[in-house]
Amino acid sequence: MKPTDLLFQHVSRRALAGAIAIASLTLLSSLGLMVLSGWLITRAWQAPPILDLAVAITAVRALGLSRSVMRYVDRIVTHRYALSALSSLRVQVFQAAVSQGHVSDTQAQRALGADAQRVTDLIVRSIVPRGVAVALSVLAVAGAVCLLPFAGLVLALGLLLTGVVIPRWVGSDRWQAIHTAEVAARDQLDESLDAVLNHRVEFQAAGMGDRRNARVVADSQNMATVSAHRLKRLAAIDASVVAVSGCTLLLVTGLGLHFYQGSPMWLGMLVLLAMSAFESHAPLVEAATHHMIGTKAAQRMTAFMEQAVEFPAPGIANATEGPELRVEDLTCAWGDNTWNFDVEFGQRHVIRGPSGCGKTTLLRTIAGLSPVVSGSVTIAGHTDTHSLRTWTRLFSEDGYIFATSIRENILVACPNASDELMYSTARAVGLAPWLDAHDGLDTILSDGAESISSGQRRRLLLTRALCSTAPIVLLDEPTAHIDDADGRRLLHMLLHEPLPGALPQRSVIVVTHMQ
Repeated sequence: MKPTDLLFQHVSRRALAGAIAIASLTLLSSLGLMVLSGWLITRAWQAPPILDLAVAITAVRALGLSRSVMRYVDRIVTHRYALSALSSLRVQVFQAAVSQGHVSDTQAQRALGADAQRVTDLIVRSIVPRGVAVALSVLAVAGAVCLLPFAGLVLALGLLLTGVVIPRWVGSDRWQAIHTAEVAARDQLDESLDAVLNHRVEFQAAGMGDRRNARVVADSQNMATVSAHRLKRLAAIDASVVAVSGCTLLLVTGLGLHFYQGSPMWLGMLVLLAMSAFESHAPLVEAATHHMIGTKAAQRMTAFMEQAVEFPAPGIANATEGPELRVEDLTCAWGDNTWNFDVEFGQRHVIRGPSGCGKTTLLRTIAGLSPVVSGSVTIAGHTDTHSLRTWTRLFSEDGYIFATSIRENILVACPNASDELMYSTARAVGLAPWLDAHDGLDTILSDGAESISSGQRRRLLLTRALCSTAPIVLLDEPTAHIDDADGRRLLHMLLHEPLPGALPQRSVIVVTHMQ
């Protein structure tokens, strides 16, 4: 899988050609500035009338200004395309992760984060630098051939070595193995560090805190060792680029001194032209490195997205159709239980059991987010994943709280919900007193879930669930972290009383430890 195949789905070739053209103008300004400055110095040595140099002096100033301006425009345009492609690519990856449902968090995070970044980095770090190098090399060789054909041939050979041969070393199997080891070490460090930062309390409670911290330190040291090994080899390759560039300049200078018959001023231009041409080749080794990294990332992302289940985005079916849920001889991906139960439309069903028996996995399977191992889940006569996701909504115990207002956090489940509906539902679950003490639905949770207590977080998630228009609602531990009295009141409301929220008549399946 070529990384450009994946990248060109999100950025056009015309846009990349424009970015390369603008970046080329930047180095053309630099090239013109050096050549014209050299000409101006050698011409001024002949002490001509000052008016003979006026145009050259003005051109030097213009080129100096244009180089800075074009560099700024180059960065803006190139990064705009890269960030736009990154945003679009992450949407594609997220949709693939949602369609799979049971994808691991680590796999999804790598695809959404590091791998997507590595692929779109190709625009700034590989494609544009390579395009600029080609454009500048052609112009420099053409100029050198016009002044001294044999010197142009030597310059072309030197540019071929620094622009093609040496960067190809980076694509060797040995070099790829080094980079693969570095990427694996970095991913391992990210995974272990993420686990420690997000589960430090649990690790400490289980007596595993010191062990997990030591693992992070070991992973960090391993990554540093692998990175140092790569950087040593990269330094040797960079040194070879400098050596080839220097030898080429010496050869061009020697050829010019022995064979050039024109004005001495243009002899200086020949040397400066060759010197400027190699400037565009400086980032090519790094560009080859990023191309290799992007290729590996594109292969992983393509494999990840090819696992996606192809079906339309789930909607909410019409609740008046009264879907019946039937679970028959169901075995889930986690737990040893075999589940059998029927839930008529409008009924409430509670599932109790010890931790680890597979209750949460059961809800995920009913919602079409985890695979069925054996048996079946049937809703309204359908067993396909699309139908399961259409009729149900799962509200997990660790549902995400966004760093925005209470209103926006509830509207995630039902974008058309009115303020009256949201507030009345919040009152029914006991969240209204907290809202009244703050700014109501406009209360901003600046730190997301960290801005509220665990109990208020559960009430907010329950409000979100009841404001949804799903005919079948699956609630995972809705009374967790709520005091016993209020928890029992909420559980009684969910199982026996008229439901608040968008639909007073719907099926509710509750997983709870509460008796």
